[in-house]
Amino acid sequence: MVEIKFPKNLSVNIQYDSELAPFTTFKLGGKAEGIIHCATSQQLQNVVSHLNKENVGFIVIGGGSNIVVSDAGVNCFVIRYFSETPFLERQNDDVIVFGSTKLDDLVSFTIDQGLGDLSFASGIPGTVGGAIYGNAGAFGKQISEYLKSVLLITASGELKEIEAKDLCFQYRDSSLKRSKDIVLSAIFSLIPDDKDILMGQRVKILGERRKKHPDWKRERCAGSFFKNVDCGFPENKRKSAGCFLDEIGAKNLKVNGAYVFEKHANIIMADEFAKAQDIFELSSTMALLVKEKFDLKLEREVRFVGDFQGKPKECNGIIW
Repeated sequence: MVEIKFPKNLSVNIQYDSELAPFTTFKLGGKAEGIIHCATSQQLQNVVSHLNKENVGFIVIGGGSNIVVSDAGVNCFVIRYFSETPFLERQNDDVIVFGSTKLDDLVSFTIDQGLGDLSFASGIPGTVGGAIYGNAGAFGKQISEYLKSVLLITASGELKEIEAKDLCFQYRDSSLKRSKDIVLSAIFSLIPDDKDILMGQRVKILGERRKKHPDWKRERCAGSFFKNVDCGFPENKRKSAGCFLDEIGAKNLKVNGAYVFEKHANIIMADEFAKAQDIFELSSTMALLVKEKFDLKLEREVRFVGDFQGKPKECNGIIW
């Protein structure tokens, strides 16, 4: 096991040979060589800089709400950029936020400040950094529509500030998935609005989510597993992947401890006996049945981390 010697002036919280499962919403996954916890942008900068100096390989996760970690774990260090304490600041009608801040905390803050309108993101798990990385969205809106700029740190430790338009946002996608740059912080440009109206929208959206989605704080899942399908309509008119999955009887599918949520065919659940491999196999079966019936290739929102039996040969990264 590799042990990293950090300078004494750096306060670093590191867990060696530690399970990743507690840090994902699926509560699945094996060990990493070490998990390094960073809450602030300065901590993350210091850690990335030192790991590069020591030539230590690493990956970065946030809230762990959109990943499935292999049962075998990963042969590298994992930086967890996540904070229970929100780091937020209002400047006029802009909001500056650390990537480690929970997305729902950002939504709550903007509503309290009378700034709209991120209410569509109410209840979405994960961090602000992760939401930008995957261009999170709901109800026809996407986080990129309100993003002004980001401060990034590259895998080599270089800092760069770029405008949102340069992140090549598409539906549930950004250039960050290919560049491996990490969102240190972001600036959102919002519009003053009535607090009561914004709060009413939030309450309504949270109610809608409760009707169709499991409580990710208590139940083991990662939300919508596959992206909605582009059928030639504008992006906000994509057809729900759940519609196709309903047609192939996905709610009746099960692989050991992995099963499909009874209220939503595009949500995979894990019981207390589930393995990450079960999630992989169930999702593969779901995608195959849709391909056979509709000649459509479903694309995943959720990403796999590490090696799985049946992993496609073309997927050669740790996160894929």
